[in-house]
Amino acid sequence: MSDPIPAPPTLVLIAGFARSGKDTLASGILEWSRRPAAKLNFADALKEGCDAFLEYLHLSERGSFFNEHFKVEHRDFLVSAGRFARSLHRDIFAEHLANYAPCTEAPDGETAQTVVCSDLRYSNEIEVCQEILQPLGWRVRTVFITTSGVYHANDEEFYSVLEMKGAHRFDQEYIFRPDSRQDIINEGRRLALSWQL
Repeated sequence: MSDPIPAPPTLVLIAGFARSGKDTLASGILEWSRRPAAKLNFADALKEGCDAFLEYLHLSERGSFFNEHFKVEHRDFLVSAGRFARSLHRDIFAEHLANYAPCTEAPDGETAQTVVCSDLRYSNEIEVCQEILQPLGWRVRTVFITTSGVYHANDEEFYSVLEMKGAHRFDQEYIFRPDSRQDIINEGRRLALSWQL
């Protein structure tokens, strides 16, 4: 009997409102991935760019946009910089992630065969990732997560999720009860196994 055909490298895109459990689900997937795996978000390039701006002005000792407290405190700047970049090129962050995913390193130093992104917000991000990665032999899987009692943080988030749900059929959708952290992690683990990540 021949060995089963290994699953292709995979990008998992997770969408949902803020605080719905996207990062928690990603943690479960990464924990149980049998292949080298890494997390890579659309906003990473924006945070790196904003940190470079701070470094250029010798302000990097004041903080980093990868620090949650600093990011929340200065969110207006981050949001404005992201809007400005997208106004120049709508697909800039999607293209950056899709082009970078195949050379992303897992924590062990190997090239990641599973890349998990937990900040999917716009339907064009799905389309761009598919257009760039599928010809390279990658699968692009999508997940939508909802937690009861968690609603959109602002109108932009509401309308972007509404548009995405109307334009795209997700591979997997979840609805969790409040305070279901362990259940969400367990579902991430199950996804890692069922999708051969």
